Amino acid sequence: MKLSGDFRHCLRHFAFYYTNGTLPFVIGDNSILKDIDYRELLKDEASLVEQAYAIYSNNIEMDDTGKVINNGYAMKRAAQWIRFVCREHGEEYEVVPPFDDWETYLY
Repeated sequence: MKLSGDFRHCLRHFAFYYTNGTLPFVIGDNSILKDIDYRELLKDEASLVEQAYAIYSNNIEMDDTGKVINNGYAMKRAAQWIRFVCREHGEEYEVVPPFDDWETYLY
């Protein structure tokens, strides 16, 4: 079984938004990553970026035809992870709802 064209399209766009720094503007909640230069903060943290992609892909849902039905939600969950790991020392940020184990699982 191959990944659907719609999923590949969504994954490509997630990678594009992440790498060019526009993820905050497409997740439907600009406040999550507001004023955070996550690309600079994570440039040497490959495992944290890997986790963001895992959260994104673990949250994706598709209908019977392979059409992605929750791309915005999956991007938002990944953005919440990015925000959580980019918080400054002593700064509190609570992911709501908290991540379930299945969301953060690395296959």
